[in-house]
Amino acid sequence: MITVITVCYNEEKFIAATIESVLSQKYSDFEYIIKDGGSKDGTVKVAESYRSRFKERGISFRIISEPDKGLYDAMNIAVKRAVGEWISFMNSGDCYFSDHVLSDIFEGRDWSASDLLFGDTAEEEFGEYHYFRKCPEKIKERMPFSHQSVFARTRLMRSFPFDLKWKIGADYNFLLQAYNAGCMFSDTGVLIAKVSKTGVSSVRLKDTYLESIAIRRENGIETPGDEEIKKQMWSINIRQFGMDYFPGWLKYWIRKVQRKMRHQKRVEVK
Repeated sequence: MITVITVCYNEEKFIAATIESVLSQKYSDFEYIIKDGGSKDGTVKVAESYRSRFKERGISFRIISEPDKGLYDAMNIAVKRAVGEWISFMNSGDCYFSDHVLSDIFEGRDWSASDLLFGDTAEEEFGEYHYFRKCPEKIKERMPFSHQSVFARTRLMRSFPFDLKWKIGADYNFLLQAYNAGCMFSDTGVLIAKVSKTGVSSVRLKDTYLESIAIRRENGIETPGDEEIKKQMWSINIRQFGMDYFPGWLKYWIRKVQRKMRHQKRVEVK
């Protein structure tokens, strides 16, 4: 059994698309938990409107609406309430790539030796989708895959809850803790999610870089020296300036060149 978790706060305009993608899954051996942070808009009302449809399919559907300390605290709260063996986070605005994602991963496949499953993610930017640069072999250097493409054992997530001192990279810290503990990571080979490239880690480049350095150090991983960090910061500041002030058409072409250099393939989304 799988527990799918959606964390949200004031997401009235976007929550329905995420719920629809969960409800559309052909696989039915899962429960769905929505952890709302006490929204002031109509988020909870929209979520409640789906209760009967989940009931018709025999899928457990729970809404937890109460204040929390932010994204990672909300995720921890939901994990404590989960009864599934695996946990998938599909937060508001994110969607499963197709209606057979869960079936492709869990029907007829044996993951008994695995602690964490991952796959591919399609990132949307400038109206186009491209593959997230998945690189599990570089986990000591960067986020190895998108957290939306992860299925983690519930017991693993309870052993290593998200550390709230990390405001941007608590999910990366979780992966490093699991990696250092010798957990088995397995590639499902499935395109799991489609997301918008507007998250904090994508737009606050300096904060993301410095926090990732601190996370790696805390996990006993060798990090660049001060001189190398200064060089990287110079480059990051230029990129941040471009993101903040360049016109859209210029940012689009810069990103197009970057994707070509990184060999990021385009994903066709219907």
